[in-house]
Amino acid sequence: MEFDGKTALVTGASRNIGRAIATELAERGANVGISARSDLDGCNETASRVEAAGGEAAVALADLTEPDEIETMVADIRGELGPIDILVNNATVRPEKPFLDVELEDVERAQNVNFRGLFLTTQAVVPDMIDNGGGSIVNLLGAMVYLGRPGHVHSYGSKMGIEGLTRQLATELGPDGIRVNGLSPGLIDTGREETEAWMRTKERLIDATPLRRIGTVEEMATACCFLASEDASFVTGQVLHANGGTYPIPNIVPPE
Repeated sequence: MEFDGKTALVTGASRNIGRAIATELAERGANVGISARSDLDGCNETASRVEAAGGEAAVALADLTEPDEIETMVADIRGELGPIDILVNNATVRPEKPFLDVELEDVERAQNVNFRGLFLTTQAVVPDMIDNGGGSIVNLLGAMVYLGRPGHVHSYGSKMGIEGLTRQLATELGPDGIRVNGLSPGLIDTGREETEAWMRTKERLIDATPLRRIGTVEEMATACCFLASEDASFVTGQVLHANGGTYPIPNIVPPE
């Protein structure tokens, strides 16, 4: 169990990939801090799964657009579980609006969660890692950041900045023993509503995926745990594209 004695913090952990990552970390020995913006019931369900897997769990809600809430969230997790060794920046927003209709507040909302919120969360956690002599950070991106999707210029554009941040932090924090990597999931089965438009999009994506299927949240959790673990001890500043081979095939997603 490669994370015995380690404390992890997973943002956006109330459901889907974030929940699967938190559970997998616990199965591998970690205690896990669980955070989301407002879904307390979802976070508590994730905490139950972490505890069932053998880990200790702590829940702290935080709106990542609010710097004070980020500081409080990290302090609360640290207070319950101890210094943080592993950070998984999974929280995100993906608002949809045609480019010419996007207003300044739309851009600021996406930027403040997807980039600034991730930046400030990392800044609040890194001192623990420096004091501990090292740590691991995994930042979630997503295949659509690279493939492109109509109506998401402001949301996926803000997430592209995460790749640049990942590379810069890997360079700056490497001497402190801190590794920083990205994980970019492809089309993943998260149990979303199967609308007619979504079914059309999913079929086209599957046809364009060399493995001819969608991925699972459990597969993303395993990939994330690899990056966070000592199995990836010489891996930093990289983005792992766990997407069945779709990247970098462009223009496969039609407007809905």
